[in-house]
Amino acid sequence: MKNHSTTGSKLYENRTFLTLFSIGALQSVARWLELLAFGVYIFDLTGSAFLVTLVTLAKFAPLAIFGPVFGALPSRIAPRSLYLAGIIAMLALNFIALMLAQTSSLSVFQVLAISFLGGLFWVLDFPVRRTMIGDSVRQKRLGKAMAIDTIANNGTRMLGPVLGGVLLQFVGLSGAFAIAIAFYLVCLWLTFSLKAGRSKINPDSSGPQGLAQLVANGGRLVWDNPLLLAILLVTVAYNLFAFPMLSLVAVIGRDGLELTQGQVGLLVSMEGTGALVGSLLLVLMARVADYRRLYTAGLLLCFLCSMAYAFSAYALPTAVLLFIVGIGSASFATMQTTLLILNSRQEYRSRLFGLLSLSIGTGLIGFAQIGLQAYLYGARLAIFISAVLGLFSLLAICWRWPQIIALQPAPVED
Repeated sequence: MKNHSTTGSKLYENRTFLTLFSIGALQSVARWLELLAFGVYIFDLTGSAFLVTLVTLAKFAPLAIFGPVFGALPSRIAPRSLYLAGIIAMLALNFIALMLAQTSSLSVFQVLAISFLGGLFWVLDFPVRRTMIGDSVRQKRLGKAMAIDTIANNGTRMLGPVLGGVLLQFVGLSGAFAIAIAFYLVCLWLTFSLKAGRSKINPDSSGPQGLAQLVANGGRLVWDNPLLLAILLVTVAYNLFAFPMLSLVAVIGRDGLELTQGQVGLLVSMEGTGALVGSLLLVLMARVADYRRLYTAGLLLCFLCSMAYAFSAYALPTAVLLFIVGIGSASFATMQTTLLILNSRQEYRSRLFGLLSLSIGTGLIGFAQIGLQAYLYGARLAIFISAVLGLFSLLAICWRWPQIIALQPAPVED
């Protein structure tokens, strides 16, 4: 979906990029709003923190289960049509949730089912929307484009829960879903405004292939390319050992630091605030040559600071360390997508992003392992152990595949 009329323009003059950015921001707000609304509803209904975590796991599960398959779909279906279908499905799901909430008949099983089905749309974000972003800008501006997109993700990660909390308090669960529906309607209109582009991302000149064959080809492509394999393995390390640690920050704030609920909320928000600042710094300062090292250094920063805040006895140092963790997370998240695009051919990118979804889906195992450790050893020791395991995993990847810390060559425009 190369838009040659706009790729040479600056990002803020690139209508395709701005449209895709807006779609991502709106659906991200709706996603976090939904997670908070469902979480509060389930806890009020059952009083079970375990069931609340299942809602999040249900949202993540499709990434692990369907990532590679969805990554191959754009080879068969026009990307814009595929994304339109996903938005229409999300409108239908939120309308069903709205009707059930109004009749007070929304059950735990229905919440889990809606979360799982909504997670299918989340899978599409990687092989479809982000691939289209990569096709809409010149590669020399790709890092800045992805940093700006990361700003939206981090900003909405803070805005979604805040908006959700206000809506739940003043208009209830039904009002929250009504707002989500409004967001998805805007996304639908914006997606229609995109040019149709290619009929498919990967038109195959050798004849039709089965979906399973397309998935297998994507796997072989990564296996035969040490750099792509290392990029995905670093993603696995983040989702196994880094991202799950954030789920225990509230526990440390409440039980370890004895903070009030409001103070705990501020403490938890520090990671997102750091990620927002980190994304802005990348937009202003990042050089293409440093992209691979920014990717690995960002994760290294997460692990080192997590080892420190795991045993911090005071709120202020803990908040500062979480802020730095957020900066590292932004560096990691921005370069994750950027490196996959810069180091692959256009026709394979959607399948690579499908495998990226699978790598992110390993977070299911990450949440399980840190939850078990927290049960056995307590939250602080669980975070420390997870950070140490992640640190050794990252060092092993860098030692085995040194390409991941080499200089990134300047992009050659398509």
